[in-house]
Amino acid sequence: MPKKSSPPPLLQCDRLKFAAKIDYVTVPVGRKPGVPPLFDGTAKLIKPKFRDGMWMLTLHDPTRMDIVRMVETYDNPMVMELEVAVDLSPKDSLTTEDRSALLEETFKAVAGRLRPEDATLWSYGSRGGVNAVGSPVMPLERRQAHPGEQVIYGNRGSFMQAKLYLKTTDQGADLPPSEHVVRMEVRLRRGACMDERLALDRLQDLLGYEYRATFTKHFRIILEPALRNPGRLSAEESRKREKKMLTAWATAGVAKFPADDDQREDTTILDLNMIQRRRRTQLPLGHYKLMRDQVANAKIGSALMNLQRRMRG
Repeated sequence: MPKKSSPPPLLQCDRLKFAAKIDYVTVPVGRKPGVPPLFDGTAKLIKPKFRDGMWMLTLHDPTRMDIVRMVETYDNPMVMELEVAVDLSPKDSLTTEDRSALLEETFKAVAGRLRPEDATLWSYGSRGGVNAVGSPVMPLERRQAHPGEQVIYGNRGSFMQAKLYLKTTDQGADLPPSEHVVRMEVRLRRGACMDERLALDRLQDLLGYEYRATFTKHFRIILEPALRNPGRLSAEESRKREKKMLTAWATAGVAKFPADDDQREDTTILDLNMIQRRRRTQLPLGHYKLMRDQVANAKIGSALMNLQRRMRG
């Protein structure tokens, strides 16, 4: 007998730490670059595809002093790519088994509730779970994600992409269980960084940036769905819609509810086809709304504010 679907578990904010960071930033560094010593982060040079092309440098886990040094060394280069991450981890000391169980529960909670889509500058055409590198994105409109997957909003080549996963490795190396976290991340490519609404054109911009105001909405967590305009419905229609809503919420969480915005100007035909296919499996847009988890979003905002303070020095 198939297992009955259940809603995404609640996010246990009182048991979790929320920490924000710049995961990496990529900048052009010239034709024959050297890498100055860093204070805390690690650097990786990326060779150009063509002989006369620019080398790129990706700075992982940079601190403010690392950014300052890179600004001075490379004359405040353009930001080609940036990834901001928010990590969730157990607040208290736990056994390995209990820690793993809490992280898996946290992943399931966030996977069913993470909704950055309405806040993006560009539509997330692809949305689903990925089991392994190179494997196709499997839609999540008819099921919940499991901890072995990465939940992805958007395509790798898009200006913006969001991800959620249980982080157990770092740059290809296994992490000890005590360092495993549930990670949410938003990646911006050059087209997004230079947009005036984000204004992350140059590396110097990272130092005085309004991380909380800009990024909190891109890590938005939903508490639950609700009927839209219930006072205008008959008792019978209200019961029908509520039943559909609760069934949808238990089936696929937030993925069962369409985004409440128009398609962006740069959405490709492929993206439109994917979005139209997705919407055919979702509930009617005008019947329901998604209520924010005020506690979770406040903690995410506080984590981003701490990042903001660290970058300002």
